[in-house]
Amino acid sequence: VTVQGDRVRVARVGEPIKLVTHVWDDGLPKARRESTITSDYLMSRMQRPPSRVTVGKVNGLFLSWNVYRGEGNATFDPPYPKPWEDTRTSANSPWGALWLPPEVPEDGLYEVEVSFDEPGTYVLWARADDGGLYHDGYVTVHVSE
Repeated sequence: VTVQGDRVRVARVGEPIKLVTHVWDDGLPKARRESTITSDYLMSRMQRPPSRVTVGKVNGLFLSWNVYRGEGNATFDPPYPKPWEDTRTSANSPWGALWLPPEVPEDGLYEVEVSFDEPGTYVLWARADDGGLYHDGYVTVHVSE
């Protein structure tokens, strides 16, 4: 994962800044689930009891943005999958039931806008994960009123 631009940015409370991240995949491990599952199939799966009792992770490349350190909350638009084990069905996490990896941009460039609700210094954490390996990138943002 490579976060494009300066490693230190400035922003104002409530005004979004854009982050562009380049992510590439080595193709290993292979994805275990296809992303072509239909909504009818997903609805039928939701009506059945779980078929496994242990936590499993879906392999498939995804990017996640989160606040590593900071005084307040940051809002990422669009929202990204969680990089931690949240096993709830609609939790947007690779460990959640029925989760599918999002589409990967053809050029590998992910764009996100982030806005902050309080002034201060924030360290934002980007994680690219394909289910086998992950790589992190960090950006510091100084937010003023």
